[in-house]
Amino acid sequence: MQKQRRRPRAIAIARTGESRSEAELIAFAAFLALFVIATVAIFLSF
Repeated sequence: MQKQRRRPRAIAIARTGESRSEAELIAFAAFLALFVIATVAIFLSF
């Protein structure tokens, strides 16, 4: 039980350093993906 509890904490702590840049890249990529999907859907609808 202790190992299972420590693993998510260690992963969370390890991700905190890169979470800022990764979160920005993921948010930007998601925004671009949604924008592209929306434009393609609108283009195909006409």
